[in-house]
Amino acid sequence: MSYIVNKVQDDLKKIIADAAAKAAENGTLAAEPTGAFNVEIPADRANGDFSTNAAMAWARELRNAPRKIADAIVAEANLDGTYFDRIEVAGPGFINFYLGDRYYADILKDIRAKGKNYGRSDYGKGKKINVEFVSANPTGPMHMGNARGGALGDCLAAVLDCAGYEVSREFYINDAGNQIDKFALSLDVRYQQIYKGEDAVELPEDSYHGE
Repeated sequence: MSYIVNKVQDDLKKIIADAAAKAAENGTLAAEPTGAFNVEIPADRANGDFSTNAAMAWARELRNAPRKIADAIVAEANLDGTYFDRIEVAGPGFINFYLGDRYYADILKDIRAKGKNYGRSDYGKGKKINVEFVSANPTGPMHMGNARGGALGDCLAAVLDCAGYEVSREFYINDAGNQIDKFALSLDVRYQQIYKGEDAVELPEDSYHGE
């Protein structure tokens, strides 16, 4: 994850906390709130790039209506030096934050600087993981499920690798066991039938008869 994304989240929490402290200092809030609150990315971008329920979370603590708490926070919020350029109150007291152009410009610069390493993390550092995929049955025809498994398995392994895991990819070659014994017997019988005739050598009922 880009350091810029982490900075935005840290900035947002500080903006909210500092604004609440200022509102308490000037008397628009009864006290500086201490309760926890959530910061989320709204499902609908019309509701901002980030949204917080701080005003509703602090309503009981401050004994005030969430909407009034939200208005007090927005009035004291200082966006200078942050990636946000707009803040507004919505609904029963949600506070929505909107990112400015500088955020997207800096993200593009970060992507260009890091190149193919952009987005990599050390989340899985020190952990090993084995991804086994495809494992096609050699006794039957290949099908779209085999192709899909190959693409999905390799993509999953690549994502895990970017997340810092030590990844090994394994294609299980299903070439042992009872079904392979039957397959070998079927080939042997068919080979003999080519030279001796199909009636000369009987193909066992539980072998592979073909389609």
